[in-house]
Amino acid sequence: MNETNTLPLSRRLKEATTSTHETLDQSIMSRNMFATTKGYRDFVLLQYRFHQHLDPLYRHEVLADIIPDLTTRNRFSMLQEDLNDLGEPLPAPQTFLPVEDASVAAGWLYVGEGSKLGAGFLIKLAQKIGFTPSFGARHLAPDPEGRGLSWNRFREAIDHAPELDPTRCIQGAQDAFRHVRRYLESPEDVLMHP
Repeated sequence: MNETNTLPLSRRLKEATTSTHETLDQSIMSRNMFATTKGYRDFVLLQYRFHQHLDPLYRHEVLADIIPDLTTRNRFSMLQEDLNDLGEPLPAPQTFLPVEDASVAAGWLYVGEGSKLGAGFLIKLAQKIGFTPSFGARHLAPDPEGRGLSWNRFREAIDHAPELDPTRCIQGAQDAFRHVRRYLESPEDVLMHP
């Protein structure tokens, strides 16, 4: 049997997306988005667009049975408040991507939930330019039980869900990373287009 097929789902997702994830992180950091308020505003808009796609997935009926605290993990309303703090109007609603398939949706959520780990570093950069977990950087704050425990609970939930198809989960995670990359490379899409 192929060793990859025996790995937990979260490990397979990590291995399949590490390169894409690292490239995206480097792209974000190379743009100095945390050096100025304008750069940070662009980062929050990018996050807003991504989380607007994730928002309905936090109410996905099948995933709610797999991840018991699913709805409380959603950061979309925090991003709306962060944009208000920045004096930014909320972008026009966009057409949601069709992600009914639970496995593909789990891949998208893997990217969203995993980003909370990196947010521990990003919130320190945001604080240097005046944004905090109670003003402008709410979406970067840890979940109430902490970043590590929250991530471990999510990871364990998907690892113990035999109904999730690993290949479709990986497809979902790769699609999610591609979307974030598209928004990063075409900031006008973040502001103007769904």
